[in-house]
Amino acid sequence: MPDLAVADSIRAYFREDSSRMTMMAARKFEVSERDVVDALVGQWPIVRLRDGCFRELMDELPALETMRVFVRSRVAVIESVGVFGGYSETGPFFNVQTDTLDMHIFPAEVASIYAVRKIGHDSDYVTHSFQFFDRDGNAGFKAFLWQDFPKVPARLVERFQELSRTYSRSET
Repeated sequence: MPDLAVADSIRAYFREDSSRMTMMAARKFEVSERDVVDALVGQWPIVRLRDGCFRELMDELPALETMRVFVRSRVAVIESVGVFGGYSETGPFFNVQTDTLDMHIFPAEVASIYAVRKIGHDSDYVTHSFQFFDRDGNAGFKAFLWQDFPKVPARLVERFQELSRTYSRSET
């Protein structure tokens, strides 16, 4: 969590425009993206998930149907739309291999996961995502509800909220 003055500045920045990107705010305030998300807990409906729930949450993602996945490095962002599943584990990798997604994740590097509801940066639509951060607070990947977006079926939004409650850090 950033110091109180920086956290207050981050909250004020998003009060001006809630559609701003957390990634860009991290650069503006010279903090990690996780610090930005932490600063917004309580201002937005954000839930920090309990430590160690990676595999359990991943097992739930196929039921959320089509998702839009963002994977980012300091150099590029890749966006892919597909359905989670086809899981296997090989060495340090947790593999996602379906007809639409092919990911190889290092779960040992996932330090925190958040359920985030916010206005999209390029629309007035509410987005729902699970965001996975590494030990340094960098976004490893984000998985957004995408079935029939922007009219995501209510049953999927309800399931997202249920998962947020089930895996909430406060439920430990």
